[in-house]
Amino acid sequence: MNEEEKQESTPSTADSSQQRNQLNNPSTDEPIEPSAEKSTEAEQQQTTNYKPETENMEVHHHAHDPAAPHHKKNWKSYFWEFLMLFLAVSLGAYVENTRESMLHKKEMKTQLNSMLSDLQSDITLFDSVTDRNSYGALMADSLVEMLHSDIKNTSEIYFAARTVTANLGYYYTNSKSFDQLKTAGLLRYIKNKELLDSIGTYYVSFQWLANQIDLLRLKLDEIHKGNSLLFDSYVFQQMLINVKIISSGSLGGQRTNISKPLVKPSLLSADAKDINTVSLNYHYYSTTMKFYIRNAIALQNRAKGLIEMIKKEYRFD
Repeated sequence: MNEEEKQESTPSTADSSQQRNQLNNPSTDEPIEPSAEKSTEAEQQQTTNYKPETENMEVHHHAHDPAAPHHKKNWKSYFWEFLMLFLAVSLGAYVENTRESMLHKKEMKTQLNSMLSDLQSDITLFDSVTDRNSYGALMADSLVEMLHSDIKNTSEIYFAARTVTANLGYYYTNSKSFDQLKTAGLLRYIKNKELLDSIGTYYVSFQWLANQIDLLRLKLDEIHKGNSLLFDSYVFQQMLINVKIISSGSLGGQRTNISKPLVKPSLLSADAKDINTVSLNYHYYSTTMKFYIRNAIALQNRAKGLIEMIKKEYRFD
């Protein structure tokens, strides 16, 4: 290394002393500025250590107004609202059903009370109709007996024959109250199963009894056809001139009393076959009528028992 280079690379002693004096005693006229590198490092450190004040602030959560448009409900709120709505609807339905049930039960008792009157009317009808039909059956039996043992007693034979055909009574019932109970669906409010079954059985049995009249009409038609073999129609006509209707208190129970012939009439035939045909017709009619009457009496007893059951269950007078 030459001498010039040494001089350039090695600062002089004077210069070094001057620099130390400047550092130790800085001039007020020329402030010392930090280097760019140190300044940038300080700024980065300040930026890194800066934290917003909100980070250390205490956050308070305020309850929101449920009526606010943007309020978000939790599941508990929905549950209670649903529960209150459900209870309100259920309670309203229960009150309405209870009210309707009370009205229906009241109407049911009213109809059952009316049924007592209907049943009593049926019992009265049974008595009168049974009296009329029993009278007809009795005259049929008398006719059969006379045709075989007293054929010459023509006045009584004509009288018996015409009396039978004039005395056929029909059993019927006033089922208005029962029909109302059934149509309005009120039968379900009768909690006594035995009573409910008895009511249903009675009216079904009555319908069955009413259907038996068709069989009696067929037997009566056979009698009318057979009578043409023995009896003079003109004599029958004369017997109705002084006819008397004896009322038993109801239309079905009116007994028809036929007048006997004014003179002794003759039979149109003395043939045993014709006599036997007429006799058999009256015999079968009498047998069918007696069966009809027995069923009617049984049904009448059922009506009496039903009245007692209804009175006992609902304490009707």
